[in-house]
Amino acid sequence: MSGTVLDIETKQPIPNAIVKVKGSERYASTDTEGNFKIDRLCSKENTLVISCIGYADSTKEHEHDSAIHFYLTQEVTGLDEVTIQAERHKEKGTETISQVSIGKVEIISNPTQSLASTLSSQQGVTFTSTGTNVQLPVIHGLYGNRILILNNGLKHGFQNWGTDHAPEIDITAANSITLVKGAAGVRYGPEALGGAIIIEPNPLLLNDPLYVSIGMGYQTNGRGYNTNIEVGKGNKNWSYFVNGNYTKIGDRNTPKYNLTNSGKEEKAFSFGVLHHLDRFDFKIYYSFVDQNLALLRSSIASSPDAFIRAINSDEPVIVNPFSYDINEPNQLTQHHLAKAEVNWWYNEAARLTLIGGVQLNKRDEFDVRRNAELPIIDLDLITYDYQLEWKHPEWNNLDGILGIQYFSQNNDNNPGTNTTPFIPNYNTNRFSSFAIESIDFGKNTIEAGIRFDFESNDVRGRETNQDIFRDNYSFSNFTGSLGYVRQLSENSTFRTNIGTAWRTPNVAELFSFGQEGFRTTFGLLRFADTNGQLSTDEVVLLEESTVDSERGYKFINEFKTNKNGNLHNLTVYSHYIENYIFDKPLGVFGTVRGPMPAFIFDQADALFFGADYSWKKEWSEKFSSVFGFSYLWSRNIGDNEPLINQPPITTSFELQWDHGKLWELESSKLTIRPSYTFQQFQAPRTVSPESLVDGSAVITTNSEIFDFIDAPKGYFLLDLTWRFKWKSLNVGITAQNLLNTNYRDYLNEMRYFADEPGRNILFNLNYSFKTKK
Repeated sequence: MSGTVLDIETKQPIPNAIVKVKGSERYASTDTEGNFKIDRLCSKENTLVISCIGYADSTKEHEHDSAIHFYLTQEVTGLDEVTIQAERHKEKGTETISQVSIGKVEIISNPTQSLASTLSSQQGVTFTSTGTNVQLPVIHGLYGNRILILNNGLKHGFQNWGTDHAPEIDITAANSITLVKGAAGVRYGPEALGGAIIIEPNPLLLNDPLYVSIGMGYQTNGRGYNTNIEVGKGNKNWSYFVNGNYTKIGDRNTPKYNLTNSGKEEKAFSFGVLHHLDRFDFKIYYSFVDQNLALLRSSIASSPDAFIRAINSDEPVIVNPFSYDINEPNQLTQHHLAKAEVNWWYNEAARLTLIGGVQLNKRDEFDVRRNAELPIIDLDLITYDYQLEWKHPEWNNLDGILGIQYFSQNNDNNPGTNTTPFIPNYNTNRFSSFAIESIDFGKNTIEAGIRFDFESNDVRGRETNQDIFRDNYSFSNFTGSLGYVRQLSENSTFRTNIGTAWRTPNVAELFSFGQEGFRTTFGLLRFADTNGQLSTDEVVLLEESTVDSERGYKFINEFKTNKNGNLHNLTVYSHYIENYIFDKPLGVFGTVRGPMPAFIFDQADALFFGADYSWKKEWSEKFSSVFGFSYLWSRNIGDNEPLINQPPITTSFELQWDHGKLWELESSKLTIRPSYTFQQFQAPRTVSPESLVDGSAVITTNSEIFDFIDAPKGYFLLDLTWRFKWKSLNVGITAQNLLNTNYRDYLNEMRYFADEPGRNILFNLNYSFKTKK
């Protein structure tokens, strides 16, 4: 018997369909025209079973010698959700540098936390802060504008100086965050001297069904609440996403008292659009973040006695009942980012990428003073960033990328503050070019890169008598990196990299003058030491000073092995920085507002040496754990003294119990995380505020570095998290500082005045769904 198998809708032939005679071993498959023939049958009537992948099986009665058509219906099969996990592909220029990525699930587990807090769970990373809201990531002892933050492909343009200016990043809009722990200046630019943080928004995927995600949460400490929404869709040639976030938190509390004026309010919005053509992708992106951040009221003193009492007291001088109000001192910031990107794949292995971006950062800082409604600092920073990159096809086994970049910033003080500007107006222009190449041979990869930067600066400000001063200066520098990766075995990898990087002193390090927050600060060019006396009457020109740019040399090695359910990761590094710039205490100065701790910037050659270690163990299908340890030794080798505000030793252990399906829940996971932070044994000497106020302690600009109080004692914290999923609802319950430990953090400048927040219970709900294609 014979016949033809066709698609019932298209009437097209179906090749490779199987036609089987029921009750016998006789069968045949269709040819490219859908035809089949079966010989040597013993019965005139037979039952045929016809099957083919992608079609529903069909059973037909067939008579001998009749040639007819058989039709099959396409079958749609709904599959269970599949999760694919893999190590993120490292970008060119960072393949040989230790790095780690954080995914969406971990990011949104606590949507009210800062970028720095999100990263602090990684080994070798912590954060420095000014209170509960202003937090900056610290990588191997470096922070500020030694860590480049790449927000959607652009250097995040914000007031990145001091410890009291945090990046305005809405983490709920991030799809992934990659942390690069080595000197990545060749790939990203001068501010990647200590590392880089790469934040990527939601991917713009084609042929992606409509998805909606709605989240909301509440936290007990600060009685904070938040809500966020995200919508996206992709079809054949277009894709888009939109998201928004709102967060409000009131005064936090320690185990013993309320932290008056420690709340925050944040609003954020962003969207992205992709248009795809044959070999082109066109993308546009916009984001907006609006923040109102409170600073602890008790950090402001009104008299010498009040300052001494604030420093020495176990509790803040001012403790008021809980409130959502945000009063002075506080910071109002707004950040706009707009970006356009074009990708052209002129062949399968090569791509040209053109990126253009503009950012506007507005900052108002308010202080406790007369005319408190006027900001003490009012700044507008506009940043332009243009990049052209060529991912060239493989040539003589070389795979790499070449690029050029123009970067510009214009920072202006707005009138009306009734103060001498803390930093002057300035314009920065930077021209850069780089080339990175890698070659694979066997189990080995060698990566090398070189970069050239030329930066010019035009500065305009006022002296103490309000006369205008100007300074024009420029820097140029070559940086390079050389790395090697060896696949030691199927389970083990070794990577090593030595990289150079440089950084121009930022405008605050050079020209800062006066009060900001709880301190008074003088930049490198705003003071002189004459016979042990500090003079701030004039501004020194850069070319007439000994100030120079920072130059760093970082050697980092990583060994990773994964065998028999044990993942070990060891990173060892050394970092030598010439002309390292740091701020150090000088004394207590009287101001119109009251006495304030005084700091000056200084330069010295510094050495950093440290190690990070983690061990992940899969005990069973349900139980796993991660042990982590970080150590850093740092020194001002010029004066052979410790550096101030360096991370102490930390250790942690995380135990996960994955229940799988539990009762009516589709998934359930319980995590317990104890951690211990040691006392900083490398802290500088202590000089009491009493001796500084009464003059019994004589401190000059050349004196040995000191601190106002001893480094706080070590502390133990216990966190507990339960996450589960029920249908389309994801729920997270987290207890931070479960034991309500009373402690102070060495890297928080508010440690002079108050303890850290106590127990905090967070509840997060996230409802998400996707439509069918």
